Amino acid sequence: MANPEQKRIIYDSDKFDSPMIEEFHGIQDHLFILRRLVITNFKTRYKRSYLGIIWSMLNPLLNMIVFVIVFSYLFNRNINHFAVYVLTGNMIFAYFRQSTSEAMVQMISRGPMMRRIYLPKTTYVLSSVGINLINLFLTFIPLLIVSLFDHIRFTPMMLMTLPCVALFTIFNIGASLLVSSIIPYLNDFSQIWNVLMTVWMYLTPIFYPDTIIPPPYLPYFRMNPVTIYLTIFRDAYINGVFPAVQLWIKAAAFAVAAFTIGWYFFTKNSNDFAYRT
Repeated sequence: MANPEQKRIIYDSDKFDSPMIEEFHGIQDHLFILRRLVITNFKTRYKRSYLGIIWSMLNPLLNMIVFVIVFSYLFNRNINHFAVYVLTGNMIFAYFRQSTSEAMVQMISRGPMMRRIYLPKTTYVLSSVGINLINLFLTFIPLLIVSLFDHIRFTPMMLMTLPCVALFTIFNIGASLLVSSIIPYLNDFSQIWNVLMTVWMYLTPIFYPDTIIPPPYLPYFRMNPVTIYLTIFRDAYINGVFPAVQLWIKAAAFAVAAFTIGWYFFTKNSNDFAYRT
């Protein structure tokens, strides 16, 4: 016989928050697991590597050397501190490329785990971005070393790279969520994304100055979100000047727009992901 004093539980779907809000609450409740995923995946990434974590610092450095050797004859005279210019470009774009690519891999590889254990699906994407954010900060070590050899003047303005990275991380999370919401429905999208990333890389001034772009197309070229974040980073780090306010406004707008769009589409369809991966 039921206890008359027992509180009745009534299911009313109208009282539930939207998927976007519920996902935020889910992440708050599972922050410990998110931290563990980041740490575990970071250790696993370099577990079988002889160089281990050192490789995360050597990789952008070696890429910089290749770009400097190949393109120094063409652009070295037009760009001050060419080595640092190239290294910063590699750092920023690699952070974006690796985060989005690994987020898609997480969504595909974690399918069995999603079906057995409840976790907010955004946890897998956030862990991918978190791992690559650690890598990004590790590459600051070779950046500082190269900066010393390239006679970069160290100023307090370099600290402005931190809010730049923060805004770029928000943009990166949004982009990673968006591509991760596509991959369960189109498994070949990761191959398409690799091609798009190659095109995007060449449309970003990683190893060349944007002054080589014909003036009529330059305003459109500078609307590339990665170019905006990269310009802010270089202005603060290399040029030692406060980046233009217009750049900060654009950076914030792209970050908020990408995060909102990515979070909306991801959370809207997240209940289907476990059965499509």
